Amino acid sequence: MTLDDKIARVKDLIGKREEIDAELAVLLSGAAREPRKMRCSICDTEGHTARTCTQKTGAA
Repeated sequence: MTLDDKIARVKDLIGKREEIDAELAVLLSGAAREPRKMRCSICDTEGHTARTCTQKTGAA
């Protein structure tokens, strides 16, 4: 295999790899789940939990 043949083969493989990477990016773009947001069970507000709620009453 000559040097020109090797270079042509490398270019071909790189092109195939880029096609595969692009297809994988499309397939996996929606696969990641968003983390659940904290929601307080006392005041039903996002951003904190019942443990740290400022609106909780004395009855715990």
